[in-house]
Amino acid sequence: MTHPSYQVRGGLGVIAVALGFVLMLGGCTVTAGQQRETSSTKVREVLDARQGEFDLSTPPNRDEAGMPARASTVTYQRPDHQPFQLKVRLPAGKELDVSARVLTFDALSQPASETAAPTTMDIHVYPGSLSAGRDAMLAAAGEFGYDTGLISKWYAEATTASSAGRPNQAPPTATSPWLHSEVGYLSVDAQAAYSPPVGGEPATDQTVVHFMLSWKSSAS
Repeated sequence: MTHPSYQVRGGLGVIAVALGFVLMLGGCTVTAGQQRETSSTKVREVLDARQGEFDLSTPPNRDEAGMPARASTVTYQRPDHQPFQLKVRLPAGKELDVSARVLTFDALSQPASETAAPTTMDIHVYPGSLSAGRDAMLAAAGEFGYDTGLISKWYAEATTASSAGRPNQAPPTATSPWLHSEVGYLSVDAQAAYSPPVGGEPATDQTVVHFMLSWKSSAS
């Protein structure tokens, strides 16, 4: 399996990430029936087109996030669990461009979350290998100023875990600390995790990179 390169270019930060199949970090799987019953027009358009674009150069409102009426959260996830292309415009002319499997907006930090604008955007991506996950994190570090030493430490721990394998059902997952950056009004955080293969089967390992963008309510 080939993996695209991870690029971040100044001014227009581009992080291209290949994905796997199972959500491991923060978020949940939504069945096709559940999503179709509760989704907004924007959600359906993005998932049907297999691509979506969001402008976070300023805080988004509920319609811009695609949040249904009286909903505290909205999740973008295709029924076939295939990825969709996601472009997010950030302050200072930057961009986050990923092939995402799951995207969620929520207003859960708000007192009236069912009517409030969102304050968090979660993106889960699944690099096709451990080294591809490291490259994705290093690309993000180049754009957002994350500590590359922490990324290298995670990669070393994950490599050791990969060599050991998982002989039982209690996987020794190697997880990086949350890496933090500020981009305009946004907090842009990233975390990587790796679960080694089970029983010596290479195809059973999993790498996940989780981006979390959060901001204060414009009403606060």
